[in-house]
Amino acid sequence: MKNLTSLPAVPTYLARYMAIRDRKHRNTRALLTNAHALIEERYEAYEQAIGRGTLAGLRCHADALQLSESLRACYNGTTQPLTQLKQAIKDAQPKRLLKYCPLCGTTLPGTFDHYMPAVRFPEFAVHPLNLVPCCAKCNSTKDDDWLSAEGNRQFLHAYADQIPDLQFVTVTLHECAALGGVGATFSLERPAGLADEMWALIESHFRRLKLINRYGELSNDEVAEILAGCRNFHQEGGLSVQNFLRRQAVDRRAVYGRNHWIAVLMDAMAGHPNLMVWVQNA
Repeated sequence: MKNLTSLPAVPTYLARYMAIRDRKHRNTRALLTNAHALIEERYEAYEQAIGRGTLAGLRCHADALQLSESLRACYNGTTQPLTQLKQAIKDAQPKRLLKYCPLCGTTLPGTFDHYMPAVRFPEFAVHPLNLVPCCAKCNSTKDDDWLSAEGNRQFLHAYADQIPDLQFVTVTLHECAALGGVGATFSLERPAGLADEMWALIESHFRRLKLINRYGELSNDEVAEILAGCRNFHQEGGLSVQNFLRRQAVDRRAVYGRNHWIAVLMDAMAGHPNLMVWVQNA
């Protein structure tokens, strides 16, 4: 889990919206052109809320909701500027980062999530900071349920929330002598020094997206794949399987963050005294 890189400020986010708007049909374009001052005001409000850490307090705007169909058409109808925007967001990310969905870290991000739901905030339908590459499962699970009943955000914002460089995803390995295998149980543990607000947001994000369960469902296949890679390394004359696996984990952490579940799993396996037994039995 690692933050996404925001698009640079030039061209401005508003200019990117205008390029998309100006490719829409005449009636839609006319409505949105007449509402330009409103959209400019709302873009400023969104960016200020991110800068101040007050996203949860940003409210829907009645005038924007009146234009919902036209505003959402900017995203729902394919245009060259929209395609270019999506590609620019992808190209801005470090190499390999988008091999996994930024929200869950389990599969390819084949779609974009509107962090501020388009049904409530149609004016942000093509705002670059509101378009988060993600997988279909995270997108459908998150849907438009971004606030809790108490008015708190329930999901991490991949651009705005600085993911703390502290370990909060952990794993326990279980040996099964009868089957000659090893299993993994993941958990979420609060590290010392993590602020209450950030911990509540992380815990909610993981709970709402059922990430710990998803990691568990994928763990058997991932353990088998890791052991197969270790076995191949060993059979080709590699001297230290433990060091090989630790280097793999270091590489994963560098790209995907210290709490990426596979990096956590690799670290735990590399430090287990029975690693070579598992490799030989793989």
